[in-house]
Order: sequence, then structure tokens, then C-alpha cells
Amino acid sequence: MTTHLCGAGMAFLGFSMSLIIGLWVNNPFTTVVSRSLVVLFCSYMLGLILAGIGQKVIIENFEVERERLTAHAEQAALQLEEDDSAERQDNSAAPSVPPAAEAVPAGDVSAA
Repeated sequence: MTTHLCGAGMAFLGFSMSLIIGLWVNNPFTTVVSRSLVVLFCSYMLGLILAGIGQKVIIENFEVERERLTAHAEQAALQLEEDDSAERQDNSAAPSVPPAAEAVPAGDVSAA
């Protein structure tokens, strides 16, 4: 759809410029119209080609950027996973009873 709009815009621009310039230099009307129609067709084809190339470049750029962002997100997720597993290992090596509870002897109930 976009390529056809660009082609149509280029065709209109080429046709109108050819028509205006041809009439400005006092060429015969049939010559101006016939040459303007040739320019219309050629400009439409040129617009289609340029729009197609531009669309392909934009799509390829988006794909490259998406791959780069996906790789970056996967790398960040792996880093977070490694950090979490290292933190779990550190927590499993620590005693399960808090140090303050170990200091109180069993059976000593003194209210201070």
C-alpha cells in the first residue's frame, strides 16, 4: 500500500511538472500531454522501486534491532538467573537459626 502511494505521488509530481514546463515553453498541447503521460508512467515505476527499496531497508533495520534487543534481554535474564542462584547458595550455607537465638541458654527465663 505504501509503495503504491509513493509511486502515485511521484507520478503526480512528474506529470504536473512536465505539463507545466511543456506549456510554459509553448510546445503544442498534444506533444505536452503525450510526453507528460510518458513521464507519468516512468515516475510511477521509479516511485514504486524507490518505495520498495526504502520499505525493505526499514524492515531489515527493524529485524536487526529486534535481534539485538532480544540478545541483550536474554543476556540480562541469564545474568539475573546467575545472581539469584549465587545468592541462594550463599543463603543455604548460612545457619538457619539467627545468631541472637543461639546466645540465649535454654531454660534461662529472666525478665530484665
